[in-house]
Amino acid sequence: MPNTDFRPPNPAAGYHRVTTTRRFRYLVQDPAHTLRVTWITQDLACPACAVDTGLLLVLDEPAGDGMVQVTCPAGHQWADPRVDRHHFAAYSRLNGFVTPDPDWFWVMEAGFGEEPPPPIDYAHDIAGAAKYVAKRAKSTVKSKVKGTVRRETRKARRAVTNAAKAPVTALRSAWNQQAGPAPEAEPEPEEEPYPDIPSVAKYRKAYGMEPRRRGPRCLVCEDTGRIPGTPITCTECDGPAAAAMAAAERRAARARNPKSR
Repeated sequence: MPNTDFRPPNPAAGYHRVTTTRRFRYLVQDPAHTLRVTWITQDLACPACAVDTGLLLVLDEPAGDGMVQVTCPAGHQWADPRVDRHHFAAYSRLNGFVTPDPDWFWVMEAGFGEEPPPPIDYAHDIAGAAKYVAKRAKSTVKSKVKGTVRRETRKARRAVTNAAKAPVTALRSAWNQQAGPAPEAEPEPEEEPYPDIPSVAKYRKAYGMEPRRRGPRCLVCEDTGRIPGTPITCTECDGPAAAAMAAAERRAARARNPKSR
């Protein structure tokens, strides 16, 4: 079956999925040895485009796969009978640390699976580290030299500027000595507080004027209870009797409670 699903590998459930970046090697018996079984490794490659890196190998045991399904980066898919399914399942379980069986360690020892990475080139790494350290040291020294040059340049520029301004500074100092000290600024006058203006009633009382009389409460009947010139009773107020009674009640309330005045 084609590798159309992209499930994560699950060796414990029988779904084996291996993605390679280097060449993948499978085991075949060496025909030169007949007395005992000897295994040799062969590189797995795509039969259509001969690509041997970046292969995807899948074996789904619950789905009944009889052979390992291989897919190359170009999209070619095929069932490869050269890869033993038992070897591939053991390799997947050993890589996934799922119930490792010591009896199958010989599969990896014989060279089955992805080829190991190339050995570390320590000489190249040491040379690269030495170049990096030398480059950093050179950059640090160069920065210090540039900083020193800039600092001395700024000092020289400042000295030239001060020398050019010296005559103007001398004339200004002489003028200030001749003119004398600057007059002190007069303090601003403090604002006077706003006066407390008495009420109009106090003015009238002081000048002997009659107190202002309050106008009628009802502007329709002028507190008479009837509309002027007619016998019609005013409907806008309760009349003078009610006003007198309300005033009497207010006076009685003030008499009962003098503190409310």
